[in-house]
Amino acid sequence: MGEPEEAIALKIIIIGMIVIFLLSLSVIMFFILYQRRLLAQQQKHQKIESDYQKELLKTSIASQEEERSRIAKELHDDVGAMLTTTKLYFGQITPELPPDELESIAHKTSSFLDDMIHSVRSISQDLRPVVLEKLGLIEAVESLRQTINDSGKIKVTVKNNTTKTIVKSKELNLYRIIQELITNTLKHADASAIQIKLKNEEDSLIIVYKDNGKGLQQKNLLHKKGLGLKNIESRLSILSGNIYFIKEDSGMKVKIVIPV
Repeated sequence: MGEPEEAIALKIIIIGMIVIFLLSLSVIMFFILYQRRLLAQQQKHQKIESDYQKELLKTSIASQEEERSRIAKELHDDVGAMLTTTKLYFGQITPELPPDELESIAHKTSSFLDDMIHSVRSISQDLRPVVLEKLGLIEAVESLRQTINDSGKIKVTVKNNTTKTIVKSKELNLYRIIQELITNTLKHADASAIQIKLKNEEDSLIIVYKDNGKGLQQKNLLHKKGLGLKNIESRLSILSGNIYFIKEDSGMKVKIVIPV
C-alpha cells in the first residue's frame, strides 16, 4: 500500500523546508564571503591611498627642506659674504683716514649694500613672486615666459583662453607646478620649445604643457618619479587636481585638471 497523503505532504514540506534552508544558508554564506572580499579590497585601496598620501607628504617635506637649503645657501654665499666684506670696509674707517680714501670706502660700501638689497629681493621674489601677488597667475606665467625667453636658451609660448577667475589661494601652487614643469624640461629634456595653454572646461581649469624634448619613458612615470614630478603631485593633491601624461611621438605632453 502507498503512503498516506498526509505522510507524502509532510515529506514534501520537510524537503521544501530543507531546500529553502540550504538556499538561505548559501545566500548568507555568499553574502558573508562577498562582504569579506569587499572589505579586503577596501582595506587594500585604503592602504594604497595611505601609502600614496605618505609619499606625497614625504615629497612635500623633502621639497620644503630643499627650498630651505637653497635659501640658506644663497643667504650664506651672497648676502653673508657681502655683509662680511662691508664690515671689513667699515673697519677701515678711522678719524685719521684721508677724505679721498673715505669717499672710496663709502662708494664701495654703498655698492655692496645695493647688491645685498638686490639679492634679498631676488630671494623674496623666488618665495612669492611680486607679479603673482599683484597681478595674478596669468601675468606671473607671462613674466616667467619673458624671463626664460630673454635667456635665449629655449622658446616658451603661453596661450591663455581662460574665462573664469582663478581663486587667489590656488595661484601659488599652480604657478609652482608650471615652474616645476619648465625646470624639468630645462634640466632633462634637451628641448628648444615649450608650449603652455590654459583654458576652462566646465568647472575645471585645464593646463596643457608640451615640450619638444626627449620625452618621458612610461616606466619611469610608474616607478622612478623624480622629486620634481612628486612635488607636482603633492601640490595637485592640495588642489584636488590630476595630471595626465599624454603619449606623443616626441617630447612630453601633460594635461593638468584643477577644479575651479
